[in-house]
Amino acid sequence: MKKFLILFSIFFLTASLTPSKNSSASLAANSKGSSINDLEQKLVSTLKLTNPQSETQLDQAIESVTNNADDKLLTNYYNTTQSKTILPNTTAKAEVNLDEYVGVNSTLGEFQRHEINNDLAIITTNSPVFFIHQTTVENTPENESDFDTAAKKKKYKNTKTFTSSYTARNFLNMKLFTVKTKGYFQYNGSNVKAKLNDAWYTKGFLSIWQVSNWKKGTYKKGKNYAEVYGRGNFHFGLEIKGYGLVVQDQYIKVYLTANKKGTVWKKYSVK
Repeated sequence: MKKFLILFSIFFLTASLTPSKNSSASLAANSKGSSINDLEQKLVSTLKLTNPQSETQLDQAIESVTNNADDKLLTNYYNTTQSKTILPNTTAKAEVNLDEYVGVNSTLGEFQRHEINNDLAIITTNSPVFFIHQTTVENTPENESDFDTAAKKKKYKNTKTFTSSYTARNFLNMKLFTVKTKGYFQYNGSNVKAKLNDAWYTKGFLSIWQVSNWKKGTYKKGKNYAEVYGRGNFHFGLEIKGYGLVVQDQYIKVYLTANKKGTVWKKYSVK
């Protein structure tokens, strides 16, 4: 009898400590994001914890979250909302400054901007899409062709060279696109000039992709405003694992501005 009780106790203890198939499945399910908000919180906390300093580190941190996302959770978003826009809360042919776009939607409780470090911010949107705002700053090499005369060289100063990028990704671990602009400015306290190094875009993993009217250049308004930009018309679609096709046509612009005192702002707009 005593032997039977000992064996029964061992069996009971072993059974209680050994997870069943159902409990293992439950643990696996619980490891996935239970909501889009849950995924957003995990993304922000992961990035703040890892503080990525390179594109590789950033991708690894993002993938550690997106790889655990429940595909059905994200595809159900499009079915439930019947959304036809990849970029949330945008309308066709409506020009939107990204700062205002993020600010207004943040006030409404739709978007949140999270500063990870001085060069990286994540904008969550309560949808499967999130935005990555990155900037880099480097010294501007002196270029004698920038100045016609030695007098002008003394008169004007160069800002540092800025690269500013706007990337849209989603929790299906898909990069939708990246648009970058790189440039610097010359200023003297009473005037400012824009100098474009380059502006370019990178396509993401989308089933339909077309970019037209791509332009890059500089713009100047009066003596206190100068701009370097890259812009174009992006037509793209996204197939969500058989859940349909989301098609969108957006005019996207990424730009840098500066004033006559050499202050540079990193701005973006979408319309």
